[in-house]
Amino acid sequence: MSGESRQETAEIQALAERPRPFAALYEHWERHHWSPFTTDFSVDAASFAALDETTQNGLTWIFAHRFQAEYNVAALLAPFLLAAPDYDVQLLLATQVADEHRHIESVLRVYAEVFGVEGGIDAVKALSDAQLDPIAETLYDALDGVVRQLERSRDADSFLRAILAYHVIAEGSIGRANQDFVAAQFRRVGEFPGLLHVQRLAVRDEVRHIGIGVSYARRCLSREGERAAGVIRDTVEAFQALGDAVLENVAAPMLPDIVAAYGAEPAVVWGEVRRQLELRLRSMGFGANGRWRG
Repeated sequence: MSGESRQETAEIQALAERPRPFAALYEHWERHHWSPFTTDFSVDAASFAALDETTQNGLTWIFAHRFQAEYNVAALLAPFLLAAPDYDVQLLLATQVADEHRHIESVLRVYAEVFGVEGGIDAVKALSDAQLDPIAETLYDALDGVVRQLERSRDADSFLRAILAYHVIAEGSIGRANQDFVAAQFRRVGEFPGLLHVQRLAVRDEVRHIGIGVSYARRCLSREGERAAGVIRDTVEAFQALGDAVLENVAAPMLPDIVAAYGAEPAVVWGEVRRQLELRLRSMGFGANGRWRG
């Protein structure tokens, strides 16, 4: 992560710990709008064209993960909006709907202008669907199952579980880890200034989304204490068990593809995902032993 990105991340994390975190996060969103149509991708396109076919395929494969992530999470925000417990939470979720669709537009530009994929979102979705691997499919199915529960039950525990799954685990742990590996890989293989620029902007948005999740969890802990802490622990333990199972049973056959695309073995990627999750839990007041310091 660049120095600028680290500074922005620290700033947003500080917002989540303010006495009025929801208002602070909304004000940050209002101050940091950006357009997916202003970045120049000409250097990126030339760099991509100069790569060998194997490297090109590796980059489009990891970018398929990016498209799938943005596309799927954008669709999953509707249950959140309908189940939001109050206006403050609903307002922040509404900003996130705009963010996620802006990210999709940015990704579509990369596909069209850097990778040379014609046909708009339908063509990009077809290509990314064809590149969907068992690891991503397993994780998306698990996320979908937790969030879709809000369509059947809007109770406080279900909403907290969904926030944890989406904002803290999917965006705050898996997404944050992948972003760093992907950025490093693009830097290794060529000059991609436009792509790295829009990724930095998207990461700034996503750190704010993580702030939504952490702030909501902190509010639940302050109001409900150990009851909320138990929901958080159960959700985290279920995710860690899923991740361990994926690493043991699914990742091994894909090892060459993962190393070629991400520049790291699956165990290293999983270790970074867990480290990111520990940072989020620490922000909520949990210690290394999983106990809440309420």
